[in-house]
Amino acid sequence: MRIVLSNLLHYVKAIVLDDWKGRLVLGGVIIAGATTLLTYFFIPDATNVQTFFGAAFASWLSGFFLFIITGLIIAVVTLVRPDQELFEARARNLLQRQTGPHVDYIIGKLHDLFEPYCESNTRVLNVVDYDPATKMFLVIQETEITFRSYLVDIPVTFQSRIGYVNGSPSPDNRRKCCLSHLKVDGKSVGDTEEFETQVIRSFEMQVLPNSLCKVEHRITFWVKEADEANRQLVKRFTRNMGVTIHNHLPTQKILVEQPSATDLNRDISPGERAQVVNLKEMRPSKNEDEYAFDFRLKIA
Repeated sequence: MRIVLSNLLHYVKAIVLDDWKGRLVLGGVIIAGATTLLTYFFIPDATNVQTFFGAAFASWLSGFFLFIITGLIIAVVTLVRPDQELFEARARNLLQRQTGPHVDYIIGKLHDLFEPYCESNTRVLNVVDYDPATKMFLVIQETEITFRSYLVDIPVTFQSRIGYVNGSPSPDNRRKCCLSHLKVDGKSVGDTEEFETQVIRSFEMQVLPNSLCKVEHRITFWVKEADEANRQLVKRFTRNMGVTIHNHLPTQKILVEQPSATDLNRDISPGERAQVVNLKEMRPSKNEDEYAFDFRLKIA
């Protein structure tokens, strides 16, 4: 019963507010009703069935009431859009309204299947220092990811994680690698965490209907010049992915090399920032060596 009432209210909203045909039917009923009331109150012969006008008005009135009773019901049924139903109702329609614990189970699995997709993944790699002895760059990476749900009528909660793996230990007596912060929709998750070669942090997030969920994090790490790859696997469908490098070194120019796309190699002067990755509509990686991008940093 609860599902039926919820769907009925959803239908009314969809028909009255979202469908031009529904608005046309409702507008016609309002105009016809107003015309009937004005005729009844302001034309005396309207209630005299002995006259032609009175008889015609009585016929009109009976037909109008019949339309109210039956016509609107038919209009609602005709104009109903299955795509506007609640998710559970849509899922049960897909299974031809089967019932039972096994159906309840698979509907829950279908809900989990529609995990959010990534609307945008943008990161800035701030190159702030260079250690000549070990030939390593110190990078502060700032990342902002926004998620959007496929389901626009219910909130979606899911588990995710961020991390940095296969990194290099920091040089002796130099700044340690660390995860500075992780924020989900502005709320901090965990504390600052130092690490040697990798850090992974899991978290729970919720994407509300017709809204974005923003995840922000900052990671500081050391990168070997020329030898160490800067790569990214695509975990879920991503509409926009961008990487910008900002050279904060006082005098040295940085060379960005992309082995699989040498035409994109470029120099970045001190104080300059440049976008080195700009990808659209990325599908999830099929295997562990299918990277969205791959580049190296060098002193030019």
